[in-house]
Amino acid sequence: MRRGDWAVAPEVLWAASNEGVIAVRELELLGVPEATAYRRCRHGGPWQRLGPGIVALHNGAPTWRQLLIAGLLHGGPDALITGRAALRLHGLRHGPAPEKVHLLIPHPRQVRSWRTFHVERTSRMPWAVERGGLPVAPLTRALLDEARLMTDPTAIAGLLAEPVQRWLVTPAALLEELDAGCRKGSAAPRAVLRAVAAGVRSAAEFDARSWWLAQSELPPARFNVRVRDLSGRTVGVVDALVEDVGLAWEIDSVEHHFATPDQVEATARRQRALRGVGLHVVSTRPSQRRDDEDGVLRDVLDGLAVAAALPAPRATYADDIARAS
Repeated sequence: MRRGDWAVAPEVLWAASNEGVIAVRELELLGVPEATAYRRCRHGGPWQRLGPGIVALHNGAPTWRQLLIAGLLHGGPDALITGRAALRLHGLRHGPAPEKVHLLIPHPRQVRSWRTFHVERTSRMPWAVERGGLPVAPLTRALLDEARLMTDPTAIAGLLAEPVQRWLVTPAALLEELDAGCRKGSAAPRAVLRAVAAGVRSAAEFDARSWWLAQSELPPARFNVRVRDLSGRTVGVVDALVEDVGLAWEIDSVEHHFATPDQVEATARRQRALRGVGLHVVSTRPSQRRDDEDGVLRDVLDGLAVAAALPAPRATYADDIARAS
């Protein structure tokens, strides 16, 4: 293209871009001088800068996908997307939307993080998988790359429990990836994975389990236990069971004021069935556990006393392997 033709045929630049995102060096090959490219990215100009040497050929708010494309251009050859940005591309929606594009690049390469781009050099560069036409880390790697950046175990539980419960990954595969990777930031994910492997399905359940284990006044409990009547029919799965006295502690993962009528009825029906085989049920909402720990402890202790005074339940119990596998 002759110098200046791009100005009268802007569709040529767009065609050479990736959804409107292009590197300045590519613009130069199309006849756009470097100085001109950056001048057009000034305040009020028709273009905008998305990264070092990376331009969007419009001045509106860039889409998240355009930021992903710009991140890959910033990372250079063999770069791929990991962390929460990759999880969205894998179809997971738990937790807040990603604020940065987390990128993996081969360790010998020298590329720095920049504003929206978090660049991580690794000697364990995974094979990329394609999601939405973009190269991303495999699901196990993307999950743990994100988990290593987190410090709140409850939030980590929320992150890891969703794909395990959807049978997208197994706790064993996550532990294998965790063992193979960097030790930095692995302690909290490892503790959470032990709970997920035991059947924890949500951040609320993880939080409740951790709380129970920390209470010196409470007796040992089994978690995620399948309850059957004496004929062998499954009655339900309880979050925590004190088998000696027949106490079932339930965490209502959906707050009542957000629950649908069907959800409320299903919960009530399950708890009636548990009571029907002689269990005493204490139900706690996540907000109660979070905001009134002393009150919840009193409720559970009172429940234990009531359960101890009742006849022995007519039930059998088993760890819920279907949920823990």
